[in-house]
Parts: sequence; structure tokens; C-alpha cells
Amino acid sequence: MPSLNPNIDVEKPSCTSVAEFLIDFELSLDQTLSLIDKPILKFAKEVSLAGGKRFRPSLCFFSGYPHANHQELIKASIVLELVHIASLIHDDVLDCATFRRGKSSIHHKIGVNDAILLGDALFSYALELSTEFSDNSVCKIVSKATRKTCSGEIAQNSSIGNFGISIKQYEQIIADKTGHLFGASCMLGGILSGADSFELKNLESIGLSLGICYQLFDDIVDAFGNERNFGKSLGSDFFSQKPTLPVLLLLQSCDQKESLEIMNLFSKSQIEESSIDTITSYFERYDILNQCIVFFNNQYEKINYLVDSLVCTSTKKNLSAFITSFYHKTAFLNHLNQSNFLAVHS
Repeated sequence: MPSLNPNIDVEKPSCTSVAEFLIDFELSLDQTLSLIDKPILKFAKEVSLAGGKRFRPSLCFFSGYPHANHQELIKASIVLELVHIASLIHDDVLDCATFRRGKSSIHHKIGVNDAILLGDALFSYALELSTEFSDNSVCKIVSKATRKTCSGEIAQNSSIGNFGISIKQYEQIIADKTGHLFGASCMLGGILSGADSFELKNLESIGLSLGICYQLFDDIVDAFGNERNFGKSLGSDFFSQKPTLPVLLLLQSCDQKESLEIMNLFSKSQIEESSIDTITSYFERYDILNQCIVFFNNQYEKINYLVDSLVCTSTKKNLSAFITSFYHKTAFLNHLNQSNFLAVHS
């Protein structure tokens, strides 16, 4: 199995600075949500303050620190995170996910209709907050990222059951669904720190590529991970017949007869245990997990190249450290086993 060995070794920025920023972020997020409409206040706080990786606020911080105003970075990070949380609410509804971050998904508590409206309200609140910056480019960037996130979701839903799409088409879907919000996070940090147009373009490309890499990781985990270790529903992409990297690579590797057999298994309204066993055998035969990791590594190398192209030394150092840290956290992919494909359901 290919080894996940990052090829950059940089000194990590002060953890205290990052930690203090995220502490301030959490406090400000709580205060900002306290001003939202009373009927949704409780549930808005429940979904928004439940923790999470806070990748987008961190990216915004690392792209703007130390030149940007601290409070503006906090506010921009809140806007980004609210858009992300709103998209998660809708995503869980679409995927019929039973839990998120170790707790029941919000639509199981308040119903699908109210959950959709809650997501809409958080989207709207984020855009409202983005208009409070003196530079209207903040609102423009957030609005575009929000639109791309929604269109990516629509494109993904339209592709359900269509395992004939190309890997390039799949990459475009996840770039819209996940990548553009990462790109917006880097761009906002850059704008607030006074970066020029060349630097902003590079920052957007870094965020976009990192978002794709993150979604690739998520799709691999969805197929080969274990719910006990991740605190969220897994296997939902497979059972909802979304074409993701593992299956697309499998179909690309198979001969025509095998592809037809696999496509026939996917065409059934309910995928049986015996069908999972058959597909698992194909995964092992064509070493699909390894192929996924190679694909993931190639995307990561692209991010390294883009980071090296940055002009600002502090931004380059910050983002290099962040991306290396993210990469280290994915190293457990080496310990997954192809025979564990959808083991959560076995």
C-alpha cells in the first residue's frame, strides 16, 4: 500500500495563536447566534456549537494572520462556518443520515421540513452578516461559494444512479460541493490581509484543491471506514447510489462484462448483502483502496505546489503547516482494509 508521507517539513505556527483564535471564534459564534430569530435560536445554537473540525475558520485565519484585523477574521470565519453548517443540515436530510458528530441529526429531532428551513435561515443569516464588511467583495465571494455549494449538491443528486459519469465530472461535483467554500475561506483571509489579485487567485486555488482532497478523503472513509471511529453515518453514499471515487475507479478498472454485472447490482432498488460481498471481491481484485490512496496523494501534491507559489512568507508558512497537519490526520487510511468495504453494515 502506498505510504502517506508528506514532502514538506515546516515549523508549525504557534498553537497558542491558533487556539486563541478558535476560542474567540467559538465565543463570538455563540454571541452572534444569540441575535438570530427566537423560533430557531435553540436549534441554530445546537447545530452550530456542537463542535467540529473548524477547517474553514482555521483556513481563513492562516490565510490572513498576522496582517488581517483579528475581529474581521472572526466575523468572516463565522460567515463561512454558518454556510457550512447550513449545507450539513441539508446534506443530512438528503442522505437520510441518522446522526452527526455522535448525536442524532437535527432532522430527526425537529422533522425534515423544519430542518430544511433551519438550514435556509442559517444560509440567509450568513449572507446578511457578510454585507457588514466595508468591502463588498466579502459578500460577493461568500455568495458565490454558497451558490456553488448548492449547485454541487444538485449536480450530485442528479448523478445518483449514474455510474457512467467520468472521474473528471465527479471531481467537478466535489469541487463545487466542498471545494469552493474552502477556496472562499482562503480568499477571505487574503482579502482581509491586503493580498493582491495574484495572491488571492493562488489562495483560492489552494482552498479549492484542499476541499477536493478533503472530499476524496471523506468518500474513501464513507466506503471503508467504521462508524465507531467517525461519529457520523457511513455508507450513505453507497446505499443512496451516489457515484464516488471508489466505485468509479472500480468501474474504470473492470472489463465490460464485469462492469455490466456491477452496474446491474447497483440498479436494484435495495442492495443486498450478497451484492456487497460481490462488489467487495471486485474491490480486492483490482486493489481499489490503493488506487484511491494514490489518487488522494496526487491531489495532495497539487496543493503543495500551489502553496509553494505563494509570495507572502507568513501565509506560505501558515498554510504549509495546516496542510501538513491535515495530511498527517489522514495517515490512518493506510490501516484500512479493502475487505472491510461497508463493514459497518455487515
